[in-house]
Amino acid sequence: MTSDNMWERKRALQICSQLLAACEERGRGDACKHFGSLVGLLAPLTCDPMPTSRQLAVTCLSSLLRIQAKATNRVIQTGDIGSLCVGLNDCSTIRQLQTSSKIARIVYRNFPLEDTVDFMMAIKDTFRKAKGMRVRAAGRWMITLLQMYGKDICRDVPLTNYILRSCTSSPQHSTFMPFLSQAVVILTRCQADITTDSFFPAALSPQTVRHGGK
Repeated sequence: MTSDNMWERKRALQICSQLLAACEERGRGDACKHFGSLVGLLAPLTCDPMPTSRQLAVTCLSSLLRIQAKATNRVIQTGDIGSLCVGLNDCSTIRQLQTSSKIARIVYRNFPLEDTVDFMMAIKDTFRKAKGMRVRAAGRWMITLLQMYGKDICRDVPLTNYILRSCTSSPQHSTFMPFLSQAVVILTRCQADITTDSFFPAALSPQTVRHGGK
């Protein structure tokens, strides 16, 4: 799903959709073991250049939420994800990103925080391999998660720090640096004992962070 070839991504999403549908039908909660990783892989594809892939990504996310509901025996707050798909078909990339962010908030209302590191690892792969709208969507989903739960992931801050720092070694890191900078700011505000200098000491100065990586 991180392939540069849009047709390969579409095929991967079709397979993922079929597998999740089979898990849902058979009442298997296996997919929940990889909830964070799957969300991290699917999130950027809600803004894939191919409309069919965007719809498939949302279909997979919806299935994943329903599987989690059955596995945990609780009501999942899914909202009306189906109606949001219309916004993903909009010609405006701004509208697509806004819709993707709305879907992110619905998914995160049901997000198991113990899967945060897995999610961040998947997002890192998108940052390092993807381009364009997929990178922007990945950044939006990452920032939304940190805004909602930054104060609740204290134990994952060291690993999150490591993951974010590792992204800066990518040749195209300038594309997503503003998102990484914003993530640093959020985490420093949420964690009183964390300072800006502890993040990206070689790649980002406090001035760079304040100006969003510019």
